[in-house]
Amino acid sequence: MATIEEIFFLPPMAVARLGGSDIPLGSFTWAEDPSLYGAGLTVIVPDVSLEVLADGSVRPFLPAVIQFRDGALLRPLAPFFELWVRGEGQEQPLTLKWLRSNNVALSDIQYTVTAANHKAARRSGAPACAFSATVTATGEDHNSHVLLASSSGDDPLVLPDKPVNLGSFQVIRPTAVMAMGVDLSVLRIRFTPARGLVYGPPNAVSATDTDTGRAHEIVPEANRILNQQAAWLQYSSNNRRDNPQPSDTYDGADDTERRNRSFGVVDDTCDVLLQASVRVGGKTWAATARAFSAPPDFAPDRRPFCSLADELVDRDSPAEDGREDLADAVERLGDLFQRVYETASLANLDMMRNAMMPRDDQGLVKFADLPKVTREDSMTPKDAPYFDKDQDLNSPPSTHEELPYSSVAAQTHAPLADTEDLALFLRTSAPQVRRLIRPAYAPFKSLKEKVRANEKPDPEQRDPRLVRDGEHDMRMPPYMRDSDASPLSLNRRQYDFLMQTLDRLQPKAGAKASATREGSSRAQDHVSRVVERLAENNPGKQAAKQSSSRKSGERARSKGKRRS
Repeated sequence: MATIEEIFFLPPMAVARLGGSDIPLGSFTWAEDPSLYGAGLTVIVPDVSLEVLADGSVRPFLPAVIQFRDGALLRPLAPFFELWVRGEGQEQPLTLKWLRSNNVALSDIQYTVTAANHKAARRSGAPACAFSATVTATGEDHNSHVLLASSSGDDPLVLPDKPVNLGSFQVIRPTAVMAMGVDLSVLRIRFTPARGLVYGPPNAVSATDTDTGRAHEIVPEANRILNQQAAWLQYSSNNRRDNPQPSDTYDGADDTERRNRSFGVVDDTCDVLLQASVRVGGKTWAATARAFSAPPDFAPDRRPFCSLADELVDRDSPAEDGREDLADAVERLGDLFQRVYETASLANLDMMRNAMMPRDDQGLVKFADLPKVTREDSMTPKDAPYFDKDQDLNSPPSTHEELPYSSVAAQTHAPLADTEDLALFLRTSAPQVRRLIRPAYAPFKSLKEKVRANEKPDPEQRDPRLVRDGEHDMRMPPYMRDSDASPLSLNRRQYDFLMQTLDRLQPKAGAKASATREGSSRAQDHVSRVVERLAENNPGKQAAKQSSSRKSGERARSKGKRRS
């Protein structure tokens, strides 16, 4: 490669997950459940993983099983980052061979990793409540470097002589070996997150839950190392207009006796900036990547219906143009509804409905043709025409069914996780689908210049300035809270794609459903087979109540890997 255009990290972004074990989690990929009556549509399958050896090199292996914990300690998810180069229309990893060809030594490469936690500083407005650590190593330094973070400024939260461990990073020793399809000569670094501990000041000893009266330890004695004079200990969300949402995500938020004042507690999650500089032929090239240290994934075999990837695509990719083959669009939409089912199977809908729906309708903005906005009415027969009168949701919890709403949600979404059943349901129930799906927020360019806060919402898009658009109701997804505490919805791209595909599935006026032509013979054959196979015995909505067939290999699936 005579010309270098860019040197960069792959992946450019990764999620690391906390864990107290010294053994990192093995790699796995998502696959489809091969059984007819599996617990869910998605399962995890072991994938080739890398073990870091004592000399800093790595050994690839295939785990027999994915082990998530060692005793009571969870295994951390510790991502690797590779250095790549782009030039002359191609991309390739930086390897020992590439270094020799370009007269680059490992000592010509330098890595700088910065880990920081700014949550307390953001909330309190005091920069001295942030804490961070920076470590630099050359490409020939293969030791593990601990990221010991502290604060700076007046009354720092984390004292320099009592730092908080935010994890570690290591430059992997490259070796000229190819094993199990992995080129071990590629330049890699690894970030290993912290153990998942909490820290507090000396007085963070014990507290009492105001709801249950149960006393509990706030922070273990060994971790009461923070400065008791720091501004974080005086923070309260009461009467503040600059709170991030949700505003109660700090220890002490529910302690009304102390006026919801912070206990001064922090944890060892962090954001990480990884930087590399490579000197080639007298010029220095820079690469950056990000890692986000987060709690363990409580359901790694369930995919969210709106992922980080979905959000990035929503912002950066052009809008759907409708030219995709209809059969392919239905398959892709089927994957979205499979993920919706997987999310619904985890959600406690009864709890969320109880938490998000008010009993009193005072101060709420209501419209007769929109869903109800109080707990007594929402998702009940009073909520017509949104409520499905064939589903009995009014029975109280019992020993037979402790969570009736959650049970019905799983039963309703299970058949829609099957692509063929989904296609039939969308074709025969278009008006109900348009009513039931909560519209996404409009892009700025589509918003009106001025609105009245209490005016009626647009049925196809939401406006954050309208009070009614911020009220919870039973529209899908019901009672779930977005990052700004407003009702959650599909993102704009997902919503438009669903409505576009819904329109394309509708038969032309005067034509039989099984004979409709929409330009693509392949798409028509697919939809016609669905209608002919199922419509005879399962007309209308009845098809949506069948159990999911979950046929392995019949659906296009998005797959994801977690390499650690």
